Amino acid sequence: MQVTLSDEELLKRFGKPRRGLIQLVERHTLTVQAWLSSRSPQAATFVGKGVKASSTGFKIPLLNLALGCDFPAGSSEKEIDEEVKAVIKFFAKRNVPWYWWMSAQPSPQNIARMLERHGLAYDAPPLPAMLASLEDKRSFPDYDRNIRVWRARTMADLQAASTIRRIAFKFPEGEAKTYFEDMPSDWLDDSSPACLFLAGRDESKPVSIGAIIEGADIPGIYVMATLPEHHKKGYGKAILTRLLAEAKVAGYKMIALTASKAGYGLYSQFGFYHLFDFDFYSIAKQPCSFAG
Repeated sequence: MQVTLSDEELLKRFGKPRRGLIQLVERHTLTVQAWLSSRSPQAATFVGKGVKASSTGFKIPLLNLALGCDFPAGSSEKEIDEEVKAVIKFFAKRNVPWYWWMSAQPSPQNIARMLERHGLAYDAPPLPAMLASLEDKRSFPDYDRNIRVWRARTMADLQAASTIRRIAFKFPEGEAKTYFEDMPSDWLDDSSPACLFLAGRDESKPVSIGAIIEGADIPGIYVMATLPEHHKKGYGKAILTRLLAEAKVAGYKMIALTASKAGYGLYSQFGFYHLFDFDFYSIAKQPCSFAG
């Protein structure tokens, strides 16, 4: 069941109108996704007039993304067509499956028709974007207090996090065996926009991960993952409780995320509201599936 707010409730809770909140969360999400999909030793990027693309080089669609659609007013259909072809060529040269992660309010609005003309098709289901206030006084769901949550500080933490992520997201065999440890400064330095956390009964055996990443002036929740055999044992609740506390201490007033079907119910329990949906397009016959 969708957890939504009326325009009046959004304005009261977040101090901004719906359209402004959508623009804020969209800008944050696309900024962070561009950062995430550009942070690998083999990464490459494409920057056009209306779209940016980032590719890790892994054969995992969500790690190779064309992001948004914001062509300047007056851009001709020919110019847009040429850029769409350039994006397709960029990923073809990379030889990776990929998604076009579409803006909530694309420009031009008829971009879907243009993408379809070049062999891209709508890839259901849409991905919910959710938002929570960090100023609400509310109690979070309880969890086993024997679960420990700690910030990643060592290469061993990063290696464990990569394993948890790869297994939980069901990455193809042989893909992304290493990830966080390939970019240690991104995940260990205090100056980085990202803070990675792990959870487990003790720090030698983590079973769950989650991160806060700041982008476009607000934080978001990312890479929430738990090993399958430890689902529904409170690890996700423990991680999320810590992430929200960290964001609040840092002085933020709101926090965003995108929710998989599996995570939607959990996030709703923590005060996240469904704001809008992101749509995705992909080349027909490529092996695309959402992780998590």
